Amino acid sequence: MIKKIIKYFKKWGCINTVKNILYHVKTSERRKCFGGENAEDVVYIIRSIDDKSRLYTGPIHNLLANYFYVLSHIKYANERQWIPVVDQMNYPVYNGKMEKINGTMNPWEYFWEQPGRIALDDAYKSKNVVLSKRSWFMQWNMGYDAHEYSDKQTISMFYGLMKQAELNKNTQIYISKKENGLFPKESKILGVAVRYGGHSTNCYYHGSGHPIQPAVNELVELVKRRYEEWNMEYIFLTSDEQSAVEDFDKIFGDKLIVLPRKRCREGRTYNKQNPNPMYTMENIYQTSLDYLTEMELLAKCSALIGSITSGLRYAIIRNNMKYEHCEIIERGFFESG
Repeated sequence: MIKKIIKYFKKWGCINTVKNILYHVKTSERRKCFGGENAEDVVYIIRSIDDKSRLYTGPIHNLLANYFYVLSHIKYANERQWIPVVDQMNYPVYNGKMEKINGTMNPWEYFWEQPGRIALDDAYKSKNVVLSKRSWFMQWNMGYDAHEYSDKQTISMFYGLMKQAELNKNTQIYISKKENGLFPKESKILGVAVRYGGHSTNCYYHGSGHPIQPAVNELVELVKRRYEEWNMEYIFLTSDEQSAVEDFDKIFGDKLIVLPRKRCREGRTYNKQNPNPMYTMENIYQTSLDYLTEMELLAKCSALIGSITSGLRYAIIRNNMKYEHCEIIERGFFESG
């Protein structure tokens, strides 16, 4: 522990290290009793990262980064034979709404089933409850190391965890309709993931420590080569940026498949006065749903190209790395700060 603290001081400096230590103490795991239900079990309530805390020094996670955060806690619960319940209502995440979505105020349940099949209300009536710490179990975080994505044992472990965190019925129906409307039956489709926000050198902000997304023109040339070499019939492009879609459309035309959705545009700086249309409160749920849909469809492609993001990670594990071909692009990382 002392060596770990010294390492933190050297890397992050005194202030951030002290804040990080205090954050972990304040948000550590604790035991509670809320009633008499489920007396034979230990109910493990997975609390979200407190990114609003003045002590928190990490990033604000997007939908699928939060998903993998939850998976790390499900793994922890499994090892103790505890029943996991995800609470993103009392411990909010960025995409929470003020009204019910799919009959719930819990953002986790907008899209996924409860992993332990215990309702959130019932969890808070239980006798033996553990409130999770509000930070990652980093030993179960694939991160951005490309080697992890070719390790069959790692992929298999996360694939099993995903089976405990399945999509709810409404989300399944939505994704199935999009797949049927976009994907030609029994076709060889090359999935291509382009992430602009936080990952592109042309973006107005860079994600500290995140992999650098290759330039779109570079990616187009790579896709052209792999499309021929791998004998693909269509290209399914996922992107949060409209210009990338337009650039791909110029080259691939009717061979390009794109999910219609709201996107940002390169060259624009978004702030409180000029908000990103994807993340306004009226659009945040649909943006999250369409992003998840893109990654689900990416998992159904025959082959895959992209740099590592939480979305690409989701697609690879959802596919259980059964792609005919998978090329992960490495262009280094933005400096941590």
